[in-house]
Amino acid sequence: MMNLFTILVICLLIASCCINVVFLEHMIKVVPSCGNMINFFQFAFIASEGLIFYSHFFTTKRKIPLKDYFWMVVLFFLSSVTNMMALDCNIPMPLHMIFKSGSLVASMLMGYIVQGKKYDSSKIISVVFVSVGICISTLASNKAPSDVENYELSAKMMFGILLMVVSLILSARLGVHQETIFNKHGKHTREAAFYNHIIPLPLYTFLASNISSSIQEFNATPAVPVPVIGHLTGDVPILWQYLLINLITQYICIRSVFRLTAELSSLSVTLLVTLRKFVSLAISVVYFGNYFGSYHWLGASFVFVGTLIYTGLLPTPQILRGSPKATTSKKEE
Repeated sequence: MMNLFTILVICLLIASCCINVVFLEHMIKVVPSCGNMINFFQFAFIASEGLIFYSHFFTTKRKIPLKDYFWMVVLFFLSSVTNMMALDCNIPMPLHMIFKSGSLVASMLMGYIVQGKKYDSSKIISVVFVSVGICISTLASNKAPSDVENYELSAKMMFGILLMVVSLILSARLGVHQETIFNKHGKHTREAAFYNHIIPLPLYTFLASNISSSIQEFNATPAVPVPVIGHLTGDVPILWQYLLINLITQYICIRSVFRLTAELSSLSVTLLVTLRKFVSLAISVVYFGNYFGSYHWLGASFVFVGTLIYTGLLPTPQILRGSPKATTSKKEE
């Protein structure tokens, strides 16, 4: 049974992440190539908060050795960058959300390959449903090319899909690595969040040209008044206001994920994030009017059913289970 605090953190995770995605889509629609810039400011924001309020300018003693952060930082940085870069490859936001639901599949595969975990038939069936749903949605979004221009667009979309696959794999490996580190040194989530964001900041120098271009495009957007405690403090470009809201909600979302990582297994956290994506998907389709055809709904249904099967909320028919359930070598929460 989960305690009340864990339930509240889960609710906070879902609310903050959904708001975050809404303002992310607002920015991506205006400046499709701004993903790296958004990532940089997100990393800088969380790193600055941690530097002041947690690390106290590196005076707080680390609980986890710095060398153990190396792979955690590399995996976190690369998974974040590849995920945002995919949005600049003609990937529709609904497809991006459905595809990211494959993190459940990737997490289970990593648990099997790296940790030697074994899963019962219901979890294997859930993976099949999620995988099929992602494939249907992907094929529905990639229309057959009829001329050279469409072919180039299709090829760009396929590259975006490749980036999302890489991001899924890296993110799943990150979850397993975090679980291993926390089991070894204790669950110091606040410290991990700080170092995961501050150490990779110099790597953004390799993306400086793209970030600079996005900043100029943000500055060129219409300026609107900013209300603060009942007063108007001046005009600020609208996309910078959206970015501020995105940063705050991203911070809450990240803190919630790291907190839940300490309370639950990496696979359970992945499941919660997957459910959150369905709420964001509905918002994207209804609020932004994104195209979502019958095959997309079919694919989303497969993913949703697969998720319910995994949680046990939807019983697996005996004909699909076949033989009695295998034992699980490591308990999943």
